[in-house]
Amino acid sequence: MEASPEVPPYIAAAKEVQEAIDQVPSYLVEYKDAYIERAERGDFAKLGSSQSTLSKHPTYPVLVRDEALLQKEYLKKLKSKFIEHSAKVQFLKFIRRDENQWGAEENEALEAQNQKDKEELRQQKLKLQESFDRSIELAKQLEAERPELIKESKEASRLAKEISEMKLELLRLARDKPVEEVGLIYFLIGENTNQVVQRMTVAEAEEILDNQIVQLQELDTDLGTIQSSATLTKASLTKASAELETLKPQVQKAKAQLEAAAAAKGQVGNESQMLSRLCEWYATAEDMYKDLVGLSSYDNPSENELRLYYQSPSPYTISLIFNPITKKLADAKLSGLNGVDAREAISLAVARNDPSQLLWYTRTRATQTSVPL
Repeated sequence: MEASPEVPPYIAAAKEVQEAIDQVPSYLVEYKDAYIERAERGDFAKLGSSQSTLSKHPTYPVLVRDEALLQKEYLKKLKSKFIEHSAKVQFLKFIRRDENQWGAEENEALEAQNQKDKEELRQQKLKLQESFDRSIELAKQLEAERPELIKESKEASRLAKEISEMKLELLRLARDKPVEEVGLIYFLIGENTNQVVQRMTVAEAEEILDNQIVQLQELDTDLGTIQSSATLTKASLTKASAELETLKPQVQKAKAQLEAAAAAKGQVGNESQMLSRLCEWYATAEDMYKDLVGLSSYDNPSENELRLYYQSPSPYTISLIFNPITKKLADAKLSGLNGVDAREAISLAVARNDPSQLLWYTRTRATQTSVPL
């Protein structure tokens, strides 16, 4: 029998290590088998979307890696929460300088208070539920009584309408009844009898109407008299104005004669000097006013119209038309100023009865249009 060849020492040592490894249980293999078993049971399908996918492919490395990262993040957050809570507890113990402050007795007291609060909350919930049930019962009761209430409301509205109609009918009857019976009617409808107004008779009403007609006739007569007087006054003023214009050359002639006579005689009496000064003042004032407003002449085409002719700053004509009865400004017409709309100014002047405002407005616009841009 041949002897077995001698085994090298390193191979013997390797065999010993292999035997030792075979004797130690493989925890990784056991955990892997348990993990696959959980995946097959569907435990991961009940969790999030990533784990439900992992349950279908439990050995897929990417999914396993993502799940491991999620678990690692969760453990880190849990650890940080624990450390934070522990630090707060240590800080409270440090600032209170009493390590035994939060003991079992305090926790029991807090638990008892918590149970008391829970009991009170439960009682309040019961009361709220009772109120809710009572509200439901009342709502059902009201719903059952609603048709009857609607019927009674309609009946009350109908009766109120009938009462109002009866009161109106009684008031109509009161108009046709004597004064002695009106108080009884007001008493029947519940009104104050002191508010009964004495009605006038037909004869009294006709007498009042006749008196008013007479007064109106007298007023019409007075109005006609006033209109006639105003027409005569206006005619006399027009005639006086025309005579004044006619006498103006005679005044100038007389003035020249007086000046010639004064030069011949070498002296002038007091009356002649006064007349001369008055004539000179009138002529100067009239010319100055016309130059000031740019008025060249004026005339009266009709009894209630005054027409003014202007030459400066630009030639234009404005006609003022007055109401023959009230003698107030009724209308106005402007011509000669191209591009000027004076309708609004005319309306304001007629409303305020202010012809001077209209005259100054037209002169201002004439000045503006005459100035070159």
